[in-house]
Amino acid sequence: MRGLWLFPLLWAQAPEVLRFIPGRYREGKNHRIDLHNPTSKPIALGGWLLVTRDYSVRLPNHLVLGPNQRLSIGKLGGDLRLDGYPDFLIRFPDEGQPGAYVALIDEQGRLRRGLYLAPSPQVLFLPDSGLNITREGKRLYFALPSETAPIWEYVPWEPDPIIGVVRMGDRWRYTVADAEREARLYAPIRFPFLLASYEREAVHLSWELESYDFCDVYRIERSEGGAGWQIIARMPCPSPKPGRQRIEYYDTRVREGQTYQYRLVYEMPPLLRLESAIAEVRCKREEKPLQMTAQPGYLRLRVSQSQPLKIRLLDSYFTERLRIYDGWVNGGVENVFVWDTSRVRQGKWIIVWTAGRRYWIELPAR
Repeated sequence: MRGLWLFPLLWAQAPEVLRFIPGRYREGKNHRIDLHNPTSKPIALGGWLLVTRDYSVRLPNHLVLGPNQRLSIGKLGGDLRLDGYPDFLIRFPDEGQPGAYVALIDEQGRLRRGLYLAPSPQVLFLPDSGLNITREGKRLYFALPSETAPIWEYVPWEPDPIIGVVRMGDRWRYTVADAEREARLYAPIRFPFLLASYEREAVHLSWELESYDFCDVYRIERSEGGAGWQIIARMPCPSPKPGRQRIEYYDTRVREGQTYQYRLVYEMPPLLRLESAIAEVRCKREEKPLQMTAQPGYLRLRVSQSQPLKIRLLDSYFTERLRIYDGWVNGGVENVFVWDTSRVRQGKWIIVWTAGRRYWIELPAR
């Protein structure tokens, strides 16, 4: 298991449940449970039972969840993969009992944490019991109290179309099985795109940002030659307002001839993380971010990286005569645009808007 402490300790705390995606375990693959240790001390979980309506599993011996550490449990992935795990046992619950739950039971058989996804309208949660059989053949019996027990935490839930729940701060929110999509749903900001170009011994970064809620900071990270990511700047979140906001940054700590990758990252620990697409740039003086040649009715355009552009045809009085293009173009390849000169005769200038600047080219006389 990735990054988990595996030495024997014993503490009195119990982890909290951060995410629960029940799914239909025997039919699908989206099942997932995330546990989190919010304390400053490690929590020993070795030998504990994790129980749902669909299965029970004994957690590995000597498993310890470190301070502020997460444990992801999934059917086919995560820190603990249930498919093929030897101390895992399928259950066959009463199909007439709706709702879903996850329960953590310590080695003494005590229920230490319980999350109940209560169906709407409310259906009583009846007492439950069962057993887990370990790889050594040991039989571990467990019993779960009814919903009147104070240990249960309730979240109203409808299994269709809601897939699961996730805890954001002190609130439970409905979520999906895809972590990236979840971040797009609940992050207070969005990064539509990030562009990077080498200009005058510095890398010019430009991006658009959509702000939906208040937050503190996000950061700019850089990787050199595919190495690890380093934080080069922390950017304050702008005040929420409709539409997109354009922001620029110049990274002057770069070296000629090197290749760099950049990304924008927002985090709300312990769960939410949002990353922009990665922008890559090679620091070469001769490389131009945009090159174009044009004849009446014909434009050849090459950009160093994929990006959205606006291309317009203007007359000699700089009045717009034709909207040639408005959208994304592919980087590193030649993009060709044509138009009918018999219908648009007054073309004199072509102007190209990128996210960072605009470029002009004069059409030769016909």
